[in-house]
Amino acid sequence: MEKEKEAIALDLDPSDYDALVEVLTVVRFLRDYMNDQMLHDISEIMCVLFKLTDAMAGTDLIDIMGRGLQDPELDKALLNPPELGTWGLIGAMKDEEVRKGMGIMMALLKAIGKASTA
Repeated sequence: MEKEKEAIALDLDPSDYDALVEVLTVVRFLRDYMNDQMLHDISEIMCVLFKLTDAMAGTDLIDIMGRGLQDPELDKALLNPPELGTWGLIGAMKDEEVRKGMGIMMALLKAIGKASTA
């Protein structure tokens, strides 16, 4: 027995057709571009990203970075970056928050350096 194909009437705008063509173009590109080596490389990258995410989730680093990135002062500095010279850096070291941030960054740099020799 043959299965009868059922026609589905769709009410699509021209912009819907354009979007559908774009989606199909991307699918065709991915189909042509993907091969076993590409999938292997992507899986290795994802594995490393998941390990990093797991490692960061086990520390307070993500919480600290998240709070820091939400600081309104950071937004102001991004919109209007201050110029800071050598004396400005030296003067900034008087700020307790700057010293704490530098301490965290130095500990991170030390850990990266230690890991690079292992």
